[in-house]
Amino acid sequence: MKRFLCLGLLLLTPLSWAANKMVTIDIGQMNCPLCVISINQALRSTDGVIKAKASLKTHQAQVIVPDNFDNQQLLSAIAKTGFTGQIHAVAEAQ
Repeated sequence: MKRFLCLGLLLLTPLSWAANKMVTIDIGQMNCPLCVISINQALRSTDGVIKAKASLKTHQAQVIVPDNFDNQQLLSAIAKTGFTGQIHAVAEAQ
C-alpha cells in the first residue's frame, strides 16, 4: 500500500508545478553599467522573481517569474530606481 501511495505522489508531483514565464521589459534610459546593476538589484530583490538580467546593449531586462506573477510589480521595482520600463513581451520560460 505504501508503495502505491509513494508512486502516485511521485507521478502527480510534476503536474502541480507551476510554469514560469519570461517577461522582457524595455528600459530606454539605461546608459551606463551602474544603471544595469541598479535595475538588476531592484528586480532580483522583488519577491517572486526567479531570475533577472538587464542588458545595456539591448536596453532591456529579461525576468523569469512564476506564471501567475503580476508584471506590474516588475515595473514598480524599476520605477523605484528612477527608470521607467515598458513590457515588451511575455513568453513561456524555457
